[in-house]
Amino acid sequence: MKIILKEQGKKIPKIIGLDTIDIFKITLSRVKENIRRNIEDIEFIVFQDSFVPPDQNLVQMITEYIDSKNKSINFDNVFYINRQGDQKYTFSSVPSTVFRISDGDKFSKAIKILQDIKNKEISKKAFLYSPEETYVSLDSEIGQDTVLYPYTYIISSKIGKDVKIHQGNTISNCEIEDGVEIFPYCYIEGAYIETDVKVGPFARMRPQVKVKKGARIGNFAEIKNSEIGEDTKVQHFSYIGDSVLGRNVNIGAGTVTCNFDGKNKNKTIIGDNVFVGSGSMLIAPIKLDSYSYIGAGSSINKNVPSYSLAVERADIKIIPEWVKRKKLFDEVKK
Repeated sequence: MKIILKEQGKKIPKIIGLDTIDIFKITLSRVKENIRRNIEDIEFIVFQDSFVPPDQNLVQMITEYIDSKNKSINFDNVFYINRQGDQKYTFSSVPSTVFRISDGDKFSKAIKILQDIKNKEISKKAFLYSPEETYVSLDSEIGQDTVLYPYTYIISSKIGKDVKIHQGNTISNCEIEDGVEIFPYCYIEGAYIETDVKVGPFARMRPQVKVKKGARIGNFAEIKNSEIGEDTKVQHFSYIGDSVLGRNVNIGAGTVTCNFDGKNKNKTIIGDNVFVGSGSMLIAPIKLDSYSYIGAGSSINKNVPSYSLAVERADIKIIPEWVKRKKLFDEVKK
């Protein structure tokens, strides 16, 4: 089987995460599942603006003609199927789901067709609160009894069983295991999330993130190129980059792994059962051994041994009557 992409027509934006050629390949893969003969001698010709979705009627039509007709097929100039030496054949009626995307209206129509095809598949085993406001790419997998809330975008991802994905989430190129809950308005890309993890709301994961069983990623946390251990909590307003965190670690609010020195990305290694207080700056490269404790508001640039407390703060200076002398408030200006 050979696919030839003709650079004719408009270059079309991705349709629910997929190029038109990717959609065409998925359609052919479903044809191939039903075919009774070898199709390696068949040539498929498609244009970059051709929309050929895996509509059940279309898949059946292509399958029947490949199986029974020794002819080439022209789908109304949207795509062609050729065998060497064949005469051209044109269908008298082409499904309305097959067309070339010539404008924004056709693009919107293509989105709706893919949405309907995929949502019908999903609804056989999962729950969609609002199918017309849920967008799942054709190549994504959704597990049994998973719940998808409105305004969810799932692209090229595998979602396990009993997962709850709340409204406004975008999930791309991820694998999410059973029992995970993603709270509203998270952006998760290229992550592997194990069972019983809770994420968000308003969290972000950039590529190459692994979150292990039972971990908690809080609101407005960002994680990049890192591994988060079992039962570890990365709480609100924290940034974890180029890091490995052990199990049962507590990352307090506002903690930052300072991984970039202007030239290189440096690693932060945190052992098991470490407590990092709020507002801490961990200046990489750095290692916090298991059972160490970081006091809130510290900037740490040295390795911390096990069972040690590390705290770095300037002595507080209190200046009595300073506000009155500066007359900063109306009631003390008199």
